[in-house]
Amino acid sequence: MRDPRARRLTRADEGAAGGARGRSLHAASALLALTLALACQRPEAAAGGRGTDADTDPGSASATVVDDAGRSHAAPLAAERIVSLVPSVTELLLELGLGERLVGRTDFDTAPQVRELPSVGGGLQPTLEALIALRPDLVIRFEGPSDPTTPRRLDEAGVAHFAVRPERVADVRSIALRLGRLLGREARAEALVADLDARLDSLARAARDKPGVRVAFLLGGPTAWVAGPGTYIDELITLAGGVNVFADLDRTYAEVPLEQLVVRTPDAVLVPRGAAVPARLPDSLPVIEVEGDVQLPGPSVADAAAAVSAALDRARTAAGRGARAGGG
Repeated sequence: MRDPRARRLTRADEGAAGGARGRSLHAASALLALTLALACQRPEAAAGGRGTDADTDPGSASATVVDDAGRSHAAPLAAERIVSLVPSVTELLLELGLGERLVGRTDFDTAPQVRELPSVGGGLQPTLEALIALRPDLVIRFEGPSDPTTPRRLDEAGVAHFAVRPERVADVRSIALRLGRLLGREARAEALVADLDARLDSLARAARDKPGVRVAFLLGGPTAWVAGPGTYIDELITLAGGVNVFADLDRTYAEVPLEQLVVRTPDAVLVPRGAAVPARLPDSLPVIEVEGDVQLPGPSVADAAAAVSAALDRARTAAGRGARAGGG
């Protein structure tokens, strides 16, 4: 049987860079992204809804920061032992210069600065005994209905926890600004967000002069799980001048029949670098790997948008070749 990867339009010099370990990390990232996507499909958080930037009392030097579970936290918080159960937030904390306060990680955190820290397992349903044994004074966790045990146990242990739900580019901005304010890194967080917005605006302006291109984004795996409307991936595709052919689904992520990938006539199928694709994916569809980690919203969102933009440029090239071939 043919190897689906033989049709991938990757960079000429990519070779075997990263080897098996690199592929396993990308596969783990894809698995985490799919797990979180299914766990966090709306409804919205109860008790006050999604968090907003801090509400500051004009008559007080302190601020109240609201998390995505609707819980209020007094800021600044003197947290010296932090565990982030959210890999993109771990990345954010490093960007904010708070790496020395981290005392644990998840299995999905692979940055050199945290690789040697003890792991508490997954971000959802972590090993709670290991987490509490680290004596954190702040845990940053995923908000959603799939893991009610973690916040309950942390409450019982008297451990403060801040809930986040990173699903869109706007969430990246909001989480950065709120955590910056909560942890005394407000100026640094504002600078990070300003740089992010400038880079995204530059990419969006460049995309206006490019022809449109129709794509589907597969999350990776033996079946066809696609990114639908209102997702972070859909947002990046649109920003980079693409059209998500599954933007009309009634769910944010869904498993679809492979035949739908033909019926919807995408110019190409995008997949995360190193991710598996369904073995029965039609030969007529070019498969383009997207460099970097593009599935989990975080402070590297501008890099992710640039990677999607580069993949769309390759999809445009593939579509042009196909049009020329079809025209004789």
